[in-house]
Amino acid sequence: MLDREDRIIFGSLLLLVLALSGSLVVDRQFGLGIQDWPLLSYLLFAGVAVALPQLYLAVTDGERSRNGDRSRSRLRFAAVATAAFAIAFAADAEGLAHLVIGLIGSGSLVALVCYEVLTDYRAESDESVTRVS
Repeated sequence: MLDREDRIIFGSLLLLVLALSGSLVVDRQFGLGIQDWPLLSYLLFAGVAVALPQLYLAVTDGERSRNGDRSRSRLRFAAVATAAFAIAFAADAEGLAHLVIGLIGSGSLVALVCYEVLTDYRAESDESVTRVS
């Protein structure tokens, strides 16, 4: 039996397969392949297949267990995977799509650094308040 985490990740991969199947149908009918749209391909692979399930699990796991370490690991994985996919997909893109993919990838890393700094700052300030009390 699959647990909740596996069902969510499997569901996102199933959604990716359905989207790719739909793109094949569109490619055969109209001649518009997903490989012709690198930004859409990037959002589909990096967003739907990798980042979206991890971000969803980070938010819902944080509400359920209050275990911040697991949520932080999921956020780290989503940010780094998004940046790695950006490097791969930006190589095939041209013009504005190249710029947008690069901005999304680098923005995910900047957001991760800001999140880590803010989380550590809050932990430090909570610790100092506990010592004073």
